Amino acid sequence: MALKGTKNIALSYQSMIGDQVAVYMSAQIPESGRSNSSKTIQDLDLYEANKAECREDMAAFDEMLFELEDQQTAIEETPEESEENQEEMN
Repeated sequence: MALKGTKNIALSYQSMIGDQVAVYMSAQIPESGRSNSSKTIQDLDLYEANKAECREDMAAFDEMLFELEDQQTAIEETPEESEENQEEMN
């Protein structure tokens, strides 16, 4: 018998206007670094009235997600792969 599984990072955030949720954002980042994410507008009227603030929150969420993806894939790269990627970029 062997223990087998995967490690995932889960994100769950909300864009709040006052004490109300305007947008719900979530993401799963598996060890492979290939995430899946979603954003759901919870209250369309609240979102429309506060679109700029909600979009700032969504952009901050995306930036956090991208940073975690990059960290995850950097952990997986071997030194040889990293050197090969650098050579291809030059």
